[in-house]
Amino acid sequence: MPSSGVQYLIINALETLDLLRWRIYDEEKGFWYIETPSRVLPRAAILQNGEIVRIDEVEDYDETA
Repeated sequence: MPSSGVQYLIINALETLDLLRWRIYDEEKGFWYIETPSRVLPRAAILQNGEIVRIDEVEDYDETA
């Protein structure tokens, strides 16, 4: 599944602000997995719709919702 435009906007904003330590794209699910210096959300996933969730919440995400 290709990355969405919303996901690219978020990735670009994080890179511009130097807040992106690491990223990888899961082509099967269509999610970006990221790591930031944030204490609140150090590791997260950016979903296709642009929602940012903690890694442990990704398993609960219903792709049909």
